[in-house]
Amino acid sequence: MFRPARWTRLVPLALAAVLAVGAGSQLPATVQASAPPDRKAVAEQNDELIQLLRVNTPKQSDRKRLTSLDLDLAESAGPAYTDVVAYGKSDLRLLTLAGFTWSVLEDDLEGADREREKADAEYAQAVRNKAVLATLPSGRTAYRQLADFTSNMASLAQQYPTKAKLINLKEKSLEGRTVQGLEISHNVATSSGKPVFLMMGLHHAREWPSGELTIEFAYDLLQNDGVDTRITNILEKSKVIIVPVVNPDGFNLSRTLGYEMKRKNCRITNGQLPTAGQCAQSTNQSRGVDPNRNYSGFWGGPGASTSTTSETYRGPSAFSEPETRNIQSLVSAHQVTTLITNHTYSNLVLRPPGYAAAANTPDETMYKALGDQMAAQNAYTSQKSYQLYDTTGTTEDWSYYATGGLGFTFEHGSSFHPAFSNVPNYYFGSGSTAGKGNRAAYLLAAESTINPARHSVVTGTGPAGAVLRLKKSFTTKTWNGTLLPDVLDTTMIVPADGTYTWHTNPSTRPITIQNGGGTESWTLTCERPTGQVLETRSVTVARGGSVTANLTACSAAF
Repeated sequence: MFRPARWTRLVPLALAAVLAVGAGSQLPATVQASAPPDRKAVAEQNDELIQLLRVNTPKQSDRKRLTSLDLDLAESAGPAYTDVVAYGKSDLRLLTLAGFTWSVLEDDLEGADREREKADAEYAQAVRNKAVLATLPSGRTAYRQLADFTSNMASLAQQYPTKAKLINLKEKSLEGRTVQGLEISHNVATSSGKPVFLMMGLHHAREWPSGELTIEFAYDLLQNDGVDTRITNILEKSKVIIVPVVNPDGFNLSRTLGYEMKRKNCRITNGQLPTAGQCAQSTNQSRGVDPNRNYSGFWGGPGASTSTTSETYRGPSAFSEPETRNIQSLVSAHQVTTLITNHTYSNLVLRPPGYAAAANTPDETMYKALGDQMAAQNAYTSQKSYQLYDTTGTTEDWSYYATGGLGFTFEHGSSFHPAFSNVPNYYFGSGSTAGKGNRAAYLLAAESTINPARHSVVTGTGPAGAVLRLKKSFTTKTWNGTLLPDVLDTTMIVPADGTYTWHTNPSTRPITIQNGGGTESWTLTCERPTGQVLETRSVTVARGGSVTANLTACSAAF
């Protein structure tokens, strides 16, 4: 299917009147410069007008049929509609030929972004003039660029050296950027054994508030530790990891290079790195892999496209992209008992499964209860992911079924990146949710992280300074039945008193329970710091359970 070049930066024609004035010549009475052409009219004439439509999809079959058209579905849908970004007349014709009707929510998204830029400048000026308060924990008054996220995390690590540690994720992006995160906990350098709460933003490049909310939570935790008893308890009993920008290449293009509707990463050709500047070329605007369709959980199923120009292109294989491999490695190396990946838009708290034909998760009752509790704070709708529309290859459809950690997608607000003045309201709430909002929802998620009834605990004795390792190797089945190798491999150090407490995910994966399989075990090893294994044991522990593993052989040989 032909798709027009998207979000091309239109360069207005500069019309200059050149007056050749000779000696003694007479100037004309008036000189009128031609008005520059109307930008929207030119975009429409060139078939480059980008609109936001609300397409009528009263039946589930309508939504599935719409998904099959490879259009740019916004992450917003209701019982009878699905929002779609339409690029030029070809998308409108496609909708018409498929028998769909719609209303126009925004008839010119580029014009709307120009209005947002104006509103953002006015908001920042009002804060400087003290006409309004800058209420975010960081005091920020405008959307960050990529360099701001990097410098802010570095500053927090420097300012709070015992509580915050800057981390580099395993792989660089396609354009060679280091993807960074921040670990936050009391005694962060020696916080092994604690359960982990992972917060992420900007899987999708155009969803700017998702990164802002993620990093603002980091500021909040560090500034209010010792002041807010809930935060102090969270940092004492857990480790919080934030990754504000999962997709730095796409975000940089969306935020700074005039291609604001960029959603995907910068993969132009499967299996090849892009050349310098290639991703920003107008001819490549629709290229890239959707990171949130590239995880191995049910990869290749409904709600993800095989077309390289589709906004939901799943990639040539699961985990083909460095962005998703980074999160896979991060989750696999930590006992992530709760995960939130932030997105925009539609005011939803989503939980697995991602596609309608799937059965409820084995933890549906607990999962729904936590989702509902968080949604009560931000006034979002708590629901299963497929109730938005079918998706496969998403973050938590892999992470939950592989680890048992409870993963959620938050969809914030009513547009991809609205005026920045909305972000404080998203964070702290407004109207009926004032003083709660997503801040309160995140705190509930963090408190769920440390609740042993929602994960597992391994305790015991071992030699001080020994490295304990919990490992599990398995395969993840994709939609077409391909089995992909996967591994969870986490470590902790035995404390000086020789006793340890390790908060973990259950040893039996939810997908095994759902498929009627038996119990699974962790392989626990006790090692010297050099890596020499001194003792190996199998550990089986259920959600909400605990088990004791005293490593006597390791203690004797250490």
